[in-house]
Amino acid sequence: MTLEISRKTLLDTEIRRAEQHALVALRGELDLSTASQLFNQLAELSRAGVRHVALDLTDLAFIDSTGLSVIVAEHKRVESLGGELIVFSPQPNVRRLLEVSGLTEYLTIRPATDASSGRGDSDA
Repeated sequence: MTLEISRKTLLDTEIRRAEQHALVALRGELDLSTASQLFNQLAELSRAGVRHVALDLTDLAFIDSTGLSVIVAEHKRVESLGGELIVFSPQPNVRRLLEVSGLTEYLTIRPATDASSGRGDSDA
């Protein structure tokens, strides 16, 4: 008997680069099966001289501990080069994992709070 796992959602990355800056938009799932793909893409950016990386997690549906380790490794890499990693717009489930792992204290995350959980401060 063989267990066959069918995945509809893999990890798609869109990278926009300008000199030492890159915006990396992630869509899908960042887990054991896709983490090496992202790690290699980020390493290539580093080899190309990118020191400032923005990870757009707006469309990232899932992340596991392997995915978190790739983000931590990238944070360390750009920091060692005098750069910065900024994480943008994680979905609530992704943000929750960042919180329980303690990474919200370690990483720069924008927006700083989960605006999707409420209607915002501007309600009258």
